[in-house]
Amino acid sequence: MTSMNAPFRWTLSLAAALGIATSAGAQEPEPQTETETETSTTTMRSEEMPKSGGHHPEGRVGPQFAVSGNIGAGLGYVYTNGQAPGGGLEDLKISQSAKVSFPIIAELGFRVTPRFYLGVWGSWEPVLTKTNDLSCPEGFSCDTFQWRVGPEVRYHIRPGSGFDPWIGLGVGLEILKSHVEGDTQVQVAPGVSLPTHVDTHVTDRGPTIARLTLGGDVRVARSLSVGPIITASVGQYTVRTGTQTLDITGVGTRDQGLTPVDDGFHALFTAGIRIAFLPL
Repeated sequence: MTSMNAPFRWTLSLAAALGIATSAGAQEPEPQTETETETSTTTMRSEEMPKSGGHHPEGRVGPQFAVSGNIGAGLGYVYTNGQAPGGGLEDLKISQSAKVSFPIIAELGFRVTPRFYLGVWGSWEPVLTKTNDLSCPEGFSCDTFQWRVGPEVRYHIRPGSGFDPWIGLGVGLEILKSHVEGDTQVQVAPGVSLPTHVDTHVTDRGPTIARLTLGGDVRVARSLSVGPIITASVGQYTVRTGTQTLDITGVGTRDQGLTPVDDGFHALFTAGIRIAFLPL
């Protein structure tokens, strides 16, 4: 029995050894090619490298510039208690002196975080005037422009998305300039009126007490976005300065100051399309 079983046991031992060796060989990973090794190393380095250059998972930071074209309108007063042509006092409303304005608004600031922006805004607004007895008499040439400027803080709701709505709050200074020129009749003595050329320059200025802005950025390129902008502000013209020159036929030129008025509290609204640029 012993001599017959010995070869059988030797064969089983050899098979077991071969099975163990084969299993161990299957568990060892196959060597990577040179290309696979470089790809793996690059991927690991990319994952380990920190974000830099103003990039954040939720958005970007850095300087930002924006400009928008708008249409505007106003409610309230340019001034109150001004002298009426027929005597007495009268208020000048924005709605009776202006049809519409076309503000061009520029912004320059810094995204200190992907969500918060700090900067300054400024606007230049040509105004289409209405004919009225107080500020633009019939037959006169009337040109009106407004400048506004001030600081602003803004909060972006979804800075890392394709559409990023935002809300801003600011204050500022308003400067309204008007030039009115034309020919009329001026009474120089009881029952005597002479042809007169009138040239008037007026500046009304005062604070923008609060300015609310709403908008949204639609990303069209890595550094460029386009979207709507709406603003609503309350302000007050508190100072009125200017000159009025009368060139009376047969008498000569006379300069006279403006009649005093009281402050004009008002609200201004704009809506338009905004282009924002956030450099790399």
